[in-house]
Amino acid sequence: MAIPRGRPGVTLVELVVALTLFSIVATIMLTMLRGQQRFHAASLEIIDTKRATQQATGLLYGELRGASSVDLYAISDSSIAFRTTIGAAHLCGLDSTRASLTVPSTRSTGAAPLSTFRALPRAGDSLLVFDSGEAPEPDDDRWHPHVLVADPAGGVCPTRPHGLASNGIEASGIAFQVAPPLAGSIVIGVPLRFFRPASYSLYRGTGAAWMLGYSTCAAGTCTARQPVSGPYLPFVSGGEGGVAFSYFDGQGAPTGDRSRVARVDVIARARTASTLHVGHVRGQRYQDSLALTIALRNGS
Repeated sequence: MAIPRGRPGVTLVELVVALTLFSIVATIMLTMLRGQQRFHAASLEIIDTKRATQQATGLLYGELRGASSVDLYAISDSSIAFRTTIGAAHLCGLDSTRASLTVPSTRSTGAAPLSTFRALPRAGDSLLVFDSGEAPEPDDDRWHPHVLVADPAGGVCPTRPHGLASNGIEASGIAFQVAPPLAGSIVIGVPLRFFRPASYSLYRGTGAAWMLGYSTCAAGTCTARQPVSGPYLPFVSGGEGGVAFSYFDGQGAPTGDRSRVARVDVIARARTASTLHVGHVRGQRYQDSLALTIALRNGS
């Protein structure tokens, strides 16, 4: 009678070898996984750093490209205060006192509304009213400044020939009380620009982060400064900070006189919060910068 053979097993040496190989493979996989995680985290930090510089220059270009030297209130190497346009419209109605005016509603039935507002004007805001003058020559064209003395209310645009509305559906408007009254040479249909003082500045936000802050003012009351982009490098005098402004006159010479500013150069500088080990960035913080030149309008 044959004696049954024992089932083949794993020797201790084979088990040790298998566990060693498994440990080596697991270590390699974990190292690759940590490397991928570091790569993605570093890539996100680099992307955020680049985005911060683009946001600062993009915001400031959008705000300042329509400004002129007369729109500037205060300038420094880390901040700029100016009047920012918040809306545009055309005059469609004017009462006998010439202190109450009406513009078309933003809910126009036409393809292109005659009133557009980024923010609805409020008491204390200002507006410029175009006056073509009484003579046919262009030399007497002027923009007259006025102040809103009350919040806007509902109004009605007279239908043609005394207004811009062609029918009752288009007659919906927005009424404003202004001071001083409009000049006698101003007629129905002239353009209006609504604006309020605003400022952008580099400041220390929550914690140690330096941010680009934004605030607006109306009737002497300013909103709290709010961060709009960042973080950036800390403030350094002489235009070397995280967001820096430089000002030049019409001849290209640096100037500190806001009435002579014809060009504003902006540079935004940002860097990652941590030391990176990715690509060409080894053992250091990635830093990026973006410069922009903005030519101001001539005149108001």
